[in-house]
Formats: sequence, C-alpha cells, structure tokens
Amino acid sequence: MITPTTNPDTPPLVGALPRTPFAFIWHYMRGGFRGHVVLMMALIATSSAVDTGQSYVLGQLVNTLAHTAGSSVNPVAWFAALCATWLTGYLFTHAYSTFTNYTQMTMRARIHDELFAYLLGHAPRYFLDQASGALAHKIRVAAQSSVTVIDYVGSNLAKFAVLFVVTGLIIARNAPDLIWLSMAFLIGFTALSAFMAQRLRGYAKASSIASSEQTARMSDTVANWDVVRGFAAADFERRTLRPFSDRESAAFIDLRLAATKMRLVLHTLSFGFLAWLAWNAFSAARTGTITVGAFTMLVTLFMLVAGQIRTFGDQLFVYFEHLGLLSDALDTVLAPHEIVDVPGAVTLQVTRGAIDIHDLNFAYADGTTVFADFNLHIAAGERIGLVGPSGAGKSTFIKLLRRQFPLRTGRILIDGQDVAGVTWDSLHHSFAEVPQSPGMFHRSVRDNIAYSRPDASEAEIVAAAKMAHCHEFISVRPTGYDSVVGEKGMKLSGGERQRVAIARAFLKNAPVLLLDEATSSLDSEAEHLIQDALLALMRGRTVIAIAHRLSTIMHMDRILVLDGGKIVEQGRHEDLRRAGGVYAKLWQHQAGGFI
Repeated sequence: MITPTTNPDTPPLVGALPRTPFAFIWHYMRGGFRGHVVLMMALIATSSAVDTGQSYVLGQLVNTLAHTAGSSVNPVAWFAALCATWLTGYLFTHAYSTFTNYTQMTMRARIHDELFAYLLGHAPRYFLDQASGALAHKIRVAAQSSVTVIDYVGSNLAKFAVLFVVTGLIIARNAPDLIWLSMAFLIGFTALSAFMAQRLRGYAKASSIASSEQTARMSDTVANWDVVRGFAAADFERRTLRPFSDRESAAFIDLRLAATKMRLVLHTLSFGFLAWLAWNAFSAARTGTITVGAFTMLVTLFMLVAGQIRTFGDQLFVYFEHLGLLSDALDTVLAPHEIVDVPGAVTLQVTRGAIDIHDLNFAYADGTTVFADFNLHIAAGERIGLVGPSGAGKSTFIKLLRRQFPLRTGRILIDGQDVAGVTWDSLHHSFAEVPQSPGMFHRSVRDNIAYSRPDASEAEIVAAAKMAHCHEFISVRPTGYDSVVGEKGMKLSGGERQRVAIARAFLKNAPVLLLDEATSSLDSEAEHLIQDALLALMRGRTVIAIAHRLSTIMHMDRILVLDGGKIVEQGRHEDLRRAGGVYAKLWQHQAGGFI
C-alpha cells in the first residue's frame, strides 16, 4: 500500500471570519487583543488628563507671579509642577506610542496570516475571476486598516472622554456661565464631524476599488513581461494602463476634495468656537470677574480643545477612509467559500486506490454541460490513459476527481469513500499530480521539489531529483539545489520545469498519480530518459494520464477516448488500433507523436 507522506489531518489554519468591518475588528479584539486596547486607552487617557491639567497649573503659576490674592503657594513650586506635567505627558505619550506600535504589528501579522489562510481556501473558480496582485494588496490593506481603526477609536474615545470631563470641571469652576454652551458645542461638533465623515466612506471605497484595479493591471503586465517584450508591446501596455490610472486618480481626487470641504467646515467652526470662548474670558478678565491666571488657564485650555477637535475632525476622515478600505477588502477576500468540508468530514483513507464514478453530471457556470450521467470504474492499481479532442472533458475530469468544482449530481468514490464527505486536504494528500504547465515558486530548486514534502531530508530530495533526471542539470549550476528558479520558474526551460514537477511527485509518494501531458515539454532525448522514471513512478499506483502524444500512453492498461464528455471507446492500445475507430484515426493522423 502506498500512502501519502504528508499529514492529511493537519487542521485548517482558520475558519470563517466576520465579513463586516466592526465584527471583523471585534473578532480580533476578543481573540487576545482586548487587554492591549484597554491598556492603550488607559495610557492615552492619562496623557490627555495631564496635558489638559497643564492649563490649570499654568493659570496658578500666573496668579502667583502676579501676587493675586488667595495664592499663597511659592511660584517655584507651580513652575516645578508645570515641568512635571510636561515630562509626565511626554512619558505617557511615548509609552502609548511604543505599546501601540507593538500591538499593531502583532495584530497586523495575525490578520495577515488568517486572511491569507482563508484566501487559500477558495475554490479554483474564485482565483480564475480575481487578479493575484490585487488579492495580495487587499490583504495588506485589510490588516493595516483594521489596526488604524482600532487605534483611532481607542485613542480618541479615551482622549475625548478625559477632555470633556476635565474641561467641563475647569470651566464650571472658573466660568460657570460658559459650561452649558461649551458642552453643547462639543457634542454638536462631534455629531456633525461623524455625519460628514460617514459620507466619505463611499468615496474611500470607490478609491480602494480603483486602486486595486490599477494594481491588478500592473501586476498582470509585470507577471507576463516575457510576452510584453516578445511582442514589443511596452508602449501598448503603458497606453492601456492609462485609463486605470486615470480612474484611480479621479477617485482619489474626489475623496480628497470631499475631505478638504469637511475640514474647512470643521476648522471654521472650531475657530469660531475658540474666538467666542476667548472673548468671553477676556471680557471677564477686564471686568475683574476672573483673575489673570484664570484667564490664562481658560485661553490655553480653549486652544487645547480647539486643536483637539480640529485633530478629531481630521482623524475622523482617516477613520472612515480606512473603514471604507477595510469594507472593500473584506467583501473580496472573505467571499464565501464555494467548496467547504461538510460537517463531520472524515480523513480519506486510501488503501487500494480504486475509483468509482456514478451518474456524474457537471456543467460550467455558463451552463455548458461537460458530463451527463457519466459512469466509470477504475480498478486499484490500474493505469488509465485519457485521450480526445480539446473540450472533451479530460482536464475537467481530473479537476472533479480533486473536488475543485461542485458536482450537479452524482458521486465519486475512492476506495468506497465519497469524496464529498472527506476533508479537502486529505483528498489532495492522496494525489500526486504532474500538470502540463507545472507551477513553480520564485524559490530555490530544493524548495520547489520539497514542496510536496517540506519535512523531506536532503538525501530524499536528491534521490527524487535523480529519479526524475533533474540532478544532472541542477548539479552543474553554480549554486546547485540553492539555485532560485525565478518567477513561475522562468530561469528553467520547459522541460526542466516539468522534470522538477515529476521529482516533486516522486517525493510525495501518493497512492493516486495524475499526469496531464507530463512529457509534453520534453525533447526526444529527455522524454526517453523520463519514460523509465514515469514507469517506476506508476508502479503500485492508480494512474490517470491525459495525453495528446499517444506514444506516451500506449503501454497503459486501458485507454479511454473521450468526446463530448462521454467515453466513445476504451481498451488497450493495440486493440483500439485494430478496431479502426476514433483512436485508430487519431493514431494515423499523428505527426511526430502529436494529435
């Protein structure tokens, strides 16, 4: 029995995540960061209380210097107290900044990890509809926007709670006639700021979408640089990018103009409020109703409040901007998974490798039917070849076997276990696949071979490479197995990439082997070398091989000829040749081994 060497029982990194911004943020706060946010609020609240208290200390210092009646405290003591508030405010602000940076980095890393894990759980159809560069960008935006919103809410709630209370107490004691109008203004200003900033959320989301589209377009072009260069299309790409850049620029300008208008209104109101309060305090000081120290205290306090509410308006804009960015990112990344494990899904246990398909029906999203009432039995250890014209359903058959698309009706069984009722990871652990265009990471050759078994030893990696005839071209490179293959493996030839993929399959040692034109990129000499390796790889496994080069499957136990999602012929190579049917015609029409 051949069993997967990787662990099929590894739990998923993350389950479902909340899709609305506030629920998403709360998910992380209660998941280990609630205490961090409370401490952040305590630090900034203390800093705000000290900063606000500086006005009172400054007023008392002025009174003592002016020898105001009732002030018996030494001016030096008040000066020392003022310096103490400066130092204390700085220390608490610095502590807040330091702890906030630590919390944000830790939380952002966790959000990155969990969003990335959720993203990888999407079905193939999702990735076909999305640009990879834009998806990576949205994950980064979601993480950064989340910590920005938390920082804004935590710091400003604490700041304004303290500011409102301390300011109210000071005004009530020194200028009671102003207290109610001051409090009414602050409450009204806060409500107006929230209303105006909320309207910016739509602009922020539109700007985020336009930015993502531009990023996706650029990433697509850069990823296909060889095609661009091959067709001398750099100028064409620059011109076709321009509409995306223009839309991104227009959306950003709309956002900034709306924010500027909001700031103009709020800053004008805060200036008017400051002037009104200062005039009232000035009038009271001239008539002797309040002392010079009280006047100084009130004016510095009013300046602090005016500055804080202006900052509040600016930060409120930032808050809603990031809320819009977060909303857009979550809408895309956290779209519901199309394929999920059913409740109580079990681990697939492959002991023989027999495959049974009963009454399979499948159609693409556009309604095109691929399989209708399709039935097939593949015995354990049987080697099957699939041939037929493009669109016959060969590659779709492989994808359905791996449960990459949901079935309309029907069942696929492996050793009597319905693949719909097993965990998706354990299903894929049971397959080794060599595709026509093997995927390569921008990493070393070693990493690419070992991807099927990250815990493999160096000796096992080299042994797999030798069986796939990779060792020869790897060992002659200056950095050997540490050689980086480039994006999509572009530093390797097509044949070299395919042999690395075959080595990866050797290393995985899975019970079911899927080959999709596994030798299509090999020259005649390389193909001769690899055929023996593939025969060794097939030994003791259930094999399903797609081929256009019929010579690569002529020794299979059974060849299935598909057309229109149906098996029109099946049998061994020689029997199908003698039958004079579709397969015989394909064989006769081949030139150089290709259909």
